[in-house]
Amino acid sequence: MPKRQTRTSLRWNGIHLPLLIIEEKRVDTLVSIGKSSAYLRLPYTAPKAFKHEKLIWAKKWLLETLTEKPEMAQRWKNKEYRSGQVIKTVFRDFVLELGTNPKAKSTGTVHTKGKQLILSLPRLEENDYFTRDFVAKLISRGIAAELLPEFSERVEAFNKKYFKETITGIKLKYLHSRWGSCAYSGNLNFSSKILLAPAPVMDHIIIHELAHLKEMNHSPRFWKWVEKADPQYKKHQEWLNVHGDRLDF
Repeated sequence: MPKRQTRTSLRWNGIHLPLLIIEEKRVDTLVSIGKSSAYLRLPYTAPKAFKHEKLIWAKKWLLETLTEKPEMAQRWKNKEYRSGQVIKTVFRDFVLELGTNPKAKSTGTVHTKGKQLILSLPRLEENDYFTRDFVAKLISRGIAAELLPEFSERVEAFNKKYFKETITGIKLKYLHSRWGSCAYSGNLNFSSKILLAPAPVMDHIIIHELAHLKEMNHSPRFWKWVEKADPQYKKHQEWLNVHGDRLDF
């Protein structure tokens, strides 16, 4: 069965809320608010009039929900990005340089030059705008590519000292739903956002995922491995619980 995705948005109190419409194989309609977007899931085969009606219904529900729980919209509150802005990471700082290019890809491009992080953004149509997530993803991509070698060395050092397991790959991605993940194959994925955390907190996340190479669960034995490499892991977990939402580009 085909699947189709359409991006749109709605405005609430000056905030643009991204809305991803997903038409797929299903019989019901579902609207929800996630970490990176709101979602409307529709039956792919439904009539056009039905889909339009459900879109109106979904936007009404979203507006009512945000009015009742305004804190849910803060993650999409517009953030100003400007040339000369300094982005501090655990390894080093970057100076942001913004520019537009009519020939730039619709996703934009990013590269580093010394301390500069240079974003080339596509030209926008009138009344269009770049979402915070759009720019943040570009910044994340550039910084993650630049810092991956240093980050990987840190992961390998902890592994060599405490775990002595085989790592088949290390990646930094712009993840919203988790700080990291570990696959049975030995691949480790980390959210690039941890590069913005204090070094002990970033190391805690590294150690957590490395411990999964020993135990693919959260059993007492798993936490023993974590504690061996990070005796203050509970303190670092608490820091993430309190401040983790602030870690973003």
